Amino acid sequence: MYPLPQSKSRFVSLLLIGAACLLLSGCVYLRLLELKKQFSHFEENFTVPATEDLTIHCLHPLLKADDLRWIGAEPKTITPRANGEEWLIRWVKEPAPGIKEEHLYDMEITAFFADGRVFEARIPKRYLAYVSKDLLLAMLRSTGTAKVNKDDRNAEAQTEAPSSAAMPNLSSIHGMMGEPTRKQSTRDQVIHFYRYRLDVETTRTKPIEIVFIFDSTTGELRKFTARLPRGTLNYEFKPTAPH
Repeated sequence: MYPLPQSKSRFVSLLLIGAACLLLSGCVYLRLLELKKQFSHFEENFTVPATEDLTIHCLHPLLKADDLRWIGAEPKTITPRANGEEWLIRWVKEPAPGIKEEHLYDMEITAFFADGRVFEARIPKRYLAYVSKDLLLAMLRSTGTAKVNKDDRNAEAQTEAPSSAAMPNLSSIHGMMGEPTRKQSTRDQVIHFYRYRLDVETTRTKPIEIVFIFDSTTGELRKFTARLPRGTLNYEFKPTAPH
């Protein structure tokens, strides 16, 4: 066989790389869909130990390290553990222009891997002072019944707030996240936007944008949106039906 001209060789290489990316993203998407199904049958697939933080143990682990990287969650640190490793994933807030805050506002999650898959995730205790465990778990459960638009990479979930969980409001979200990167108001809503970037030395991953929509009269949270590098998650909150 004669060698391909350099231009054709590059073209073939690009095709192979593109095909590999499509296959990878397709596999990730299938695992994310399977994870969504697991959330719809939460008790069969997860346990939540009685800890001060929020620990979620996966009974049937699905996600791989490359899956987390693909959705935009790169580790700040990786610590070897028996049969696996521990990832600390951290995002730091991009403050609004001209705003200086005393505290560095961040978001953290710790993921534990065994045999190449995530078997446990932890959210630190300090966040639970502002958003309750019950509400966070209700959001995960509602992810299982979310309507997914694959073309737009968009998911819409309806979350029924548990009667045991106080809904976050303007004050509690401000306490947890500080001043928004930007904000706007309408007649019925107050909207706060926050931008967070990964706390890693170098990354091509885009920042994430988190949007909180509050009722302008009561100040209660009505909708939460997370715009991730690979898609958008929307959670609309509805009050618990009276018994």
